[in-house]
Amino acid sequence: MDSKIIEESSFQIQKEIKNLQDRLLFKRNKLNEKEQEISSLHCEIEELKVQINEFYDFNSSAFFTIDENFLIHAVNFQGALLLEYDRNQLINKNFLNFVNHLQEDTLKKCIKDLIRNNVKQVCELELLQKGGKRKYINIECFFTKDKLILLLLRDITYIRQLESQQTQLNQSIETITNLLKNVSDAIATLDNEFYFKIITPSFTEYFSKIFAIEIERGMNFFTLISTFSEYKQQFIHACQQALLGIGTCILIENTGETPETNFCIELNFNPIHNHFSQKTEIILLIKDLTDIFLQKKLKMKEQAKLVDSIRLNTMEGMASALAHEMNQPLTAIFLYSQMCLLKIKKLVEENKLNANLLSLMNKIITQAKHASEVMKRLKSFIYQDVYLLELADLNSLIKDTMIFLDYELSNSKLKINLQLDENLPQVHIDKIQIMQIIINLTRNSMEAMQELKNHTPELTIQTKNEEKHIEVHFRDNGKGIIPEHVEKIFNSFFTTKNQGNGLGLNICKNLIEAHQGKLSLKAHNGKGAWFVFTLPK
Repeated sequence: MDSKIIEESSFQIQKEIKNLQDRLLFKRNKLNEKEQEISSLHCEIEELKVQINEFYDFNSSAFFTIDENFLIHAVNFQGALLLEYDRNQLINKNFLNFVNHLQEDTLKKCIKDLIRNNVKQVCELELLQKGGKRKYINIECFFTKDKLILLLLRDITYIRQLESQQTQLNQSIETITNLLKNVSDAIATLDNEFYFKIITPSFTEYFSKIFAIEIERGMNFFTLISTFSEYKQQFIHACQQALLGIGTCILIENTGETPETNFCIELNFNPIHNHFSQKTEIILLIKDLTDIFLQKKLKMKEQAKLVDSIRLNTMEGMASALAHEMNQPLTAIFLYSQMCLLKIKKLVEENKLNANLLSLMNKIITQAKHASEVMKRLKSFIYQDVYLLELADLNSLIKDTMIFLDYELSNSKLKINLQLDENLPQVHIDKIQIMQIIINLTRNSMEAMQELKNHTPELTIQTKNEEKHIEVHFRDNGKGIIPEHVEKIFNSFFTTKNQGNGLGLNICKNLIEAHQGKLSLKAHNGKGAWFVFTLPK
């Protein structure tokens, strides 16, 4: 029985041993699995470390690792590139060496707050690149696990430049806005669909004056002028041309009964390229030519008055000369008739002649007296001229007269040399009459030199301030006046021109004498004719 018990016990022990061996094998297998897992994790950790290092080194952001004393422990490629140094040149260097010294305290405060609060800190600094070039940087500061400080740097130089440009742009916009508000020029812009974008106050004023319409930004130009059939097609064409890059000018004139309704406006349509929309837009510019327009009308009236005066003076000259010339033969007729009458009376008394002849001779004498009286009255009427005397600048009057003769001068190729005394006092004259004299003397020189070949015609007009009077000289380089004509040059109906009437110089002489002056032909040894007239001071 004992042996049986022992045998059973032995069996039980062996069974337990077997179980223990199985469990040991299981545990060993498990341990091997864990070792493999640990080995795998270790490999993963090493790979992760490599990845982290690669992430740090090759990250597109710039990283610096520093300690509390700002000593650089590590820097990635982007960080080194940011400062334009090699990485090895930056290790163990003080980061503050690369900070604008005026902003060192900003970084120190940022790191101090990080250490005290253990919370990410952010600041902006100016860093100095190699060579001293400045970069604007945004810096984020973190603690690492090993109690070092990680700096994440972002280059915001371009952003700051954009902000600076934006500030300058805003200032420019403000300046332009103020300029447009205060500029006296009438300017507006239209987009490519003809809506108003910019309008100056002057443009609003002129547009309202022309079209009696109040305008604002955003209004359509074509809609506003749709009722103005007179100009609508011109405006549409001008806008279309502007969009094609061609400038156009339209003149708008209005002649009213009052000064307010008299205006002359030049409306310019010019293209402008919008760089943002890449489209062509239109600049409208209004120029007020009203003053020029009114001056032109006044000048035209003065010129018409001058032409009428010249025509009238010519007629007066002809009538005066006619009265003078007719009076002489009438006087002779009268005298001869009287002599005949005396002889006829004697013959009638002696009954040697018919008394009817005496009656006829009396009629001849009566008609001669009547004709003579008519001539006297005509001459008297002619010389009752009314001169509108006013203070005038003779130099300015000469210049204005040359403008009046501009077309004739350009065709004749006559060169005018003005030698005007700047110290000339103003004189009391009839401006129209003196202008006629200047025109006649200039035309005489012009016509006298037209037939000369291989000749450059020149006329010198000179003013002189003498003691008691003012002298005006007209000297040309033509063929001059031949000696036998000198005494006759101012006579009525004397002329050397095929188409002349011989009254021009005679009229000039009479007009000058009416001003208490004198017109004369100056003797000289040079070429050409030299006329001088004087006017009292």
